[in-house]
Formats: sequence, structure tokens, C-alpha cells
Amino acid sequence: MKFAASLSLLSLFAPVTFSVPHVARQDVQLRILPLGDSITFGYMQGQSTNGYREELRSRLVAAGKTVDMVGTQRSGSMVDNQNEGHSGWVISQVRGVIQPAIALKPNVVLIHLATNDLNRGNNPPEPDAQAPTRLGQLIDDILAKLPDAAIFVAKIVGTSNAGLQQKFNTYNAAIPDVVKARTDKGSKLFVVDMSVVKGNEMSDYLHPNAAGYKHMGDIWADAVLNNTASIKAPPS
Repeated sequence: MKFAASLSLLSLFAPVTFSVPHVARQDVQLRILPLGDSITFGYMQGQSTNGYREELRSRLVAAGKTVDMVGTQRSGSMVDNQNEGHSGWVISQVRGVIQPAIALKPNVVLIHLATNDLNRGNNPPEPDAQAPTRLGQLIDDILAKLPDAAIFVAKIVGTSNAGLQQKFNTYNAAIPDVVKARTDKGSKLFVVDMSVVKGNEMSDYLHPNAAGYKHMGDIWADAVLNNTASIKAPPS
């Protein structure tokens, strides 16, 4: 009886466990600004298409993300077809009109730029060698207003023109340093390698075909999904 009483007394002081309900992580909305030239706009063989944006959006939505594409331009037949793609424009021209797009307060910016800078030749006012510097200035303009934005910077897609490809290679090789100079200061930038899109994925010597754009969309989607932990909610 004494032994039983001792067990009963001990049970009064036994540790109590509580079941804490699991709280699912609330994913932030992806308010995405696709930024660039005709490749961002979705140009392909004389027509305006959804470009890489349709595949990108589909992949993100399939992964359970809430997506809102933003920009002052519209192109393609897809739902949510806003973007900031300016056909034929160089980096400095895009930089000159970026403020209205910044005012839309994206938390994700996708940059694919410099194809036109390099394709136009080594113009004295904007030499090819300074294209990475001009890209950095554009990024700094974005960060000045959106310091918490996650910015994905692409090495540009390939070309069938051998001489131009050499320029593309030089530019692409400089992009990691452009990005590192800003990540070293705490900004959230990521290099995305689009240079693998080339050859039979091109519709002409500069623009992807449908397969190339789908490939681009998958590369962008993988980059965003692999870095969602770094993406904060869009500014209110």
C-alpha cells in the first residue's frame, strides 16, 4: 500500500506535455518586375508573345506562390502580362524611365539587359566596356527606393553572331562582380545564368524561340524558388 501511494504521489508531479498546433509559414506575395528590353517584352519573329513570363508565372503558381507581375508595359496574351520590357532600348534608356516601375513597389526584380548596348556597336558615348557600370547604376537606382528588394541579374542569352558573342561573354563575365559589390553592402542580389539559352533555342540571332523562352522561364523560376527565404513582403 505504501508503494502504491508513492506511485500515486509521484504521478501528481509527472511532467505535463502540451500539443502545440503547427502554424504553417505564410509565404509572401511575389510582386515581380520583369525588367529589360525586347526579350523581357517577349519579342519573337515579328510578334509579341508571353516570352519567359508565362512559364515563370506558371511554375511559381504551381509551387503555391501568390504572384503579381508589375510594370508599365503589357505584352502577350497571358493573364497578368505587365512587364517593363522596352524593345530596342539600351541600359541608359531603361534607367531613364525606371521610376514609375519602382513606384509599383515590387519585392522581386528580374533584370536581363545589355543586348542592345552590345549589338549597337562600341558607340563612343556608351562604350561596351562600360555596360557593366551602367547596369550597376540602374541597380543602384532601384535599391535607392527599394532597399529590401531581391534583385536577380541575368547573364544575357547567347547569339549566333560569333563576334557579338565575344562581347556577350565579356559582359557576362563582369556581372558577378557587379552583384558582389552590392551584396557586400548587404543588398540581396543574385546572378542568374541565362547564357545557356542559345543555339537551337533562338528564333533569330538575338531573341529566343518558344523553347528558349520556356527555358528562360524555368531558370528564373528555379532562381526565385531557391531564394524565397531572402524575399521580404512587398512594400505597402
